[in-house]
Amino acid sequence: MNKASLSIFFSFLLLLTLMVHPVQAGYEPYLFTSKEVTFLYGPPAPSELQTLVSRAGSSLQKEALTLTPKTLAYTVKRGDSLYEIAQVFDTTTAELIELNQIANPNLLAVGQELQVPNQEEQQITTDYTIKQVISADLTAYTAGPESTGKSPGHPAYGITASGNYVKDHHTIATDPAVIPLGTKVYIEGIGIRTAEDTGGAILGNRIDVYMNDLSAAVKFGVKRGVKVYILEDTATSA
Repeated sequence: MNKASLSIFFSFLLLLTLMVHPVQAGYEPYLFTSKEVTFLYGPPAPSELQTLVSRAGSSLQKEALTLTPKTLAYTVKRGDSLYEIAQVFDTTTAELIELNQIANPNLLAVGQELQVPNQEEQQITTDYTIKQVISADLTAYTAGPESTGKSPGHPAYGITASGNYVKDHHTIATDPAVIPLGTKVYIEGIGIRTAEDTGGAILGNRIDVYMNDLSAAVKFGVKRGVKVYILEDTATSA
């Protein structure tokens, strides 16, 4: 068969193919090339792919933290007595002494923060959202030599790994690989705390809760499997 006949044959074959499988508008076929011949390959590629939304993206709605704490914070005012505070919050002086590890109930300081029972189960809406929930083991520590090896008068006494001074009802020590310094958490049964310190034995899902009073820290003991909510500021997470 001569070249003219071959040309007519392939032209007819192409025309027949287009009649059976018409080419869509905008179709730019892939080309498969070999040493001998170049021919059309594959279906048309879509010009645009649908955008997928990641579940881990910033648009993911996060749960706001609303608490029903077991206790509430009360700041002692001038003229307050433990008996009067107990009456206001429908509790007893004995319970307040137990909750706050008060050595002398007759010596309250103005500005002192006390924990009082949340008898009416008041809910508190916070400015935080829940970033993650973990289970952790809790212990307690003080700034003294029994926990840090430092005594009052030492230049580093009471100074945390973050450079801040320890603060009761505020400071916790964490493993920064799990809970970075500066992170706020809500610990069930404890309240909101800030990761400001570290410790050689504080590894993984273990948290050391700072307390001013040594007897309270000893009595705290070890609490295992406590639910901890890792938080972030609502403005930051928005």
